[in-house]
Amino acid sequence: MVTFGVWPGVVDRDLVRLETFIDVPPEDAARTTTALRELAGAAERFYVRSYRGYDIDGLARPATPVSLAPYVGEGRVADLVAGYSSSEADPDGYARWAAACVREVAELGGGKVQVCEELNVGLPLDGGRPGCFDAFAAGLVAALDERDRLGADVLVGFNAAVTMPGDPFWSTVRAHAHEETLARIDFVGLDFFPDVFRPVPAEGLRDAVRFVLRTFRESATGIGIPARVPLHVTETGWPTGPEHSEERQAQVLGEVAGAVLELAAELNVDTYELFGLRDGNSSGPRMNRFGLLHDDYTAKPAFDVVRRLIATHSPLATVSRPSTPADLR
Repeated sequence: MVTFGVWPGVVDRDLVRLETFIDVPPEDAARTTTALRELAGAAERFYVRSYRGYDIDGLARPATPVSLAPYVGEGRVADLVAGYSSSEADPDGYARWAAACVREVAELGGGKVQVCEELNVGLPLDGGRPGCFDAFAAGLVAALDERDRLGADVLVGFNAAVTMPGDPFWSTVRAHAHEETLARIDFVGLDFFPDVFRPVPAEGLRDAVRFVLRTFRESATGIGIPARVPLHVTETGWPTGPEHSEERQAQVLGEVAGAVLELAAELNVDTYELFGLRDGNSSGPRMNRFGLLHDDYTAKPAFDVVRRLIATHSPLATVSRPSTPADLR
């Protein structure tokens, strides 16, 4: 069984050129909650992902979504990405903030905290920030210690984008984080978007997914992260567009999830999260259309595909949930 999750925010920047999109419809918390409830169904646990960014002078990156509080409950729990956006090296300040993030998630009813975001990717992501690996190491220890101090139901770990065999990212992590710290983490996360930034022939999609997952697990184990530490797919998705049909999105998401689920037991994959719930602008550029829903909250075919995957492969709650409307319009 696998725990699923989704990011309920909307993409407001091109993920390649980082240009800001215009005319992004505002979030409707009530509609978002309805969609989350229907997607999660009777799942015992379902992650709702949020991104924050620490800066020495405060929060540089606005939180997306602004608050998780409206979306947690009924088995839905917080997945808080504690990004490191500092313009100056500040490992001590980041460590204090990472511990505060653990406390916040605990107060929301539990969930998980991811320390830093894609440290193997340069600016504007965390891997290009001054002192990022020192901050990562300090933040990881602080978050783990705070979790233990509270005895909280908060998982603590970190993630990376796709890595290839021999990637120096892993040795850099090992040089900064002590082996005993790596043995304490609750998960190691992978962000990957098969057939998005690099086209993959349809017939090779499942093999590509298998290769990436196996390589990632072997690399993590190679620096001392025990095989018992679960692998989380922390981001995956496939945006639609004029030459990228909604039907193909449903097929790709189903195939990628199928390949991951086939390897879940072998590689100890226990969490799978989608990026994201709703389009930023359904008439905008392709990179604005990762959603399982259009920007008006009507469902794409992929929404039902993912909903059925969750219903089939998630541990189910022992208490039935209230019925929910099927029409999201």
